[in-house]
Amino acid sequence: MKIKSVALATVLFTASVCSLLSLYTANAAGAVPAATNTTAPPTKIYQIGIDGKKQALVAQFQAMHRASMSPSGRFLYAEKQGFKKDEQTVPYLFDTKTKQLSQLSGFAKWATGKDELLIMDKGSLYRFNPLTKQKTLLVTGTADTPILDYAISPDGHYLTFIQANKKEPDSQKRNQLYLQDMNTLKMKVNDQFFLSDREVSSTQSVALIYWIPTSKKVLYKANGTIKELDLPTGLKYTHSFKSFPAYSNDMKLRFDVKEGNGFMTDLQTGKSTPTGEHPQSLERDLIQVFWSPIGHNYVAEKYLFTSNAQDAYEQLVIKTLNKTFVYPFDGGPFLNTIDNIQFLGWAADGKSFFVGDLDSVHMSRFDGWQPRIR
Repeated sequence: MKIKSVALATVLFTASVCSLLSLYTANAAGAVPAATNTTAPPTKIYQIGIDGKKQALVAQFQAMHRASMSPSGRFLYAEKQGFKKDEQTVPYLFDTKTKQLSQLSGFAKWATGKDELLIMDKGSLYRFNPLTKQKTLLVTGTADTPILDYAISPDGHYLTFIQANKKEPDSQKRNQLYLQDMNTLKMKVNDQFFLSDREVSSTQSVALIYWIPTSKKVLYKANGTIKELDLPTGLKYTHSFKSFPAYSNDMKLRFDVKEGNGFMTDLQTGKSTPTGEHPQSLERDLIQVFWSPIGHNYVAEKYLFTSNAQDAYEQLVIKTLNKTFVYPFDGGPFLNTIDNIQFLGWAADGKSFFVGDLDSVHMSRFDGWQPRIR
């Protein structure tokens, strides 16, 4: 783990950022350098039990910058960031069993609950089986009708996606929410609405859709708000949420952020409890919660305080029925973009989860200090 980042943060503030960041990554590499970048440390993927006693290294390969683990824990979807304006971000698939790293034809997400990718290829959306390599067309898109975001319902019965029509002159009708039956592949437009330039940007990859765990409701961003489509009735509602909440899988608990502060709400009693150590401060508070597929265990991203290296100190907080612990295990923080420690997903049985020690995506690495996703 790149704990040397704490020292690096001070250096970044007082000296040449780009050259010292290159020196940091070279020194932090330690053993095996990445295959295509001799200065970058390898990406390491760990599996951690919910007892918090140990971590197991399950994969190590060339430097990557974003990643997510398949539900079985066998496959890893990863992206290698392009930092210069003429460099593309490249998607990959890593098989932890065969140790094979292969480039994909487009950016992707894991389907809920199984080892299947939803992959964008030349504007269209496909299902992709990582074992057989079979690719099946779901939705056709073009340069004028790009698919902005997509997600399969937790029960696997429905696909929802937002598709833009760039030739539509009315901005209030330019983006449409579709619902597709995954058995019949029939689809229906359920809403049309405005989205901001950032929300439709091809370089920022903004999440626009969130399924409720029951698969009966889907939340989506529209007209500067968050709306809800109720599948049983077809009715639509506008919520007061400013960002997507996160519901436990039994729908008994909800985490959401209000005016910068995190709150955990018991949906049976309606009682809402602040998650921060100091309710009047934005520091030392949870900013994102990833619920276990079973029970009320969760892994949370916790913001501690800002860094003078134009970054933020954070920790992962793991809460189970019996204990609470933090990652890194030594209790120290990591820097959000320099260390780039990421939660990658839960194991299907909820008894462990995956964490990635990825390569730096600090803003100093981008041309003009202008960070982008893709």
